[in-house]
Amino acid sequence: MRRHLAYAAAGAAVLALAGCGDDPEPQVADPTATPSSSSSPSESAAAEKEPWEKESEEGVIAFAEQWISWFDQSKQTGDTEALAAASSSECTTCQNYIALTKDIYSDGGFIESKGWRVLSVSTPADDASPTTRVSMRIAQSPQRLKRSADAKTEQFAGGESTYTAQVRWVEDGWTMMSLDIVE
Repeated sequence: MRRHLAYAAAGAAVLALAGCGDDPEPQVADPTATPSSSSSPSESAAAEKEPWEKESEEGVIAFAEQWISWFDQSKQTGDTEALAAASSSECTTCQNYIALTKDIYSDGGFIESKGWRVLSVSTPADDASPTTRVSMRIAQSPQRLKRSADAKTEQFAGGESTYTAQVRWVEDGWTMMSLDIVE
């Protein structure tokens, strides 16, 4: 179990650094410019939602996969912003991942990994709960973790694990409410 927590911690650490880059100065369109003649009303309408942005069974499964993607991005970039936005403040595991990631990167550490790969995602029959339970089987690649600039680099072999997540549709999107390792 400690190995899985280390993997998770390593992933969260990377998310914390992703938002640290320099953002270019915003570009403002010239208000006198005329729109292209090729624009149609359907093109100017709101862009179609991503699968994980829809309140449906397919949407909850897509959200779980997207959450893992944000988790992986954190390991590559150190930016936890997207992961935090998709995670409830009540999700202790999520908040621990985010805090540990921030600590690792702020202390000069790093997490190196090829990421997690979702092998399967499923939801049980509707149980009338305000949250939806999602089961995810995850393949975790080997990782290298350095908790601070002065720490010794740790290595983890990787492997497969099953996680159970509780997600809830809040206002206009899914939110990770809890995440627990099953095996």
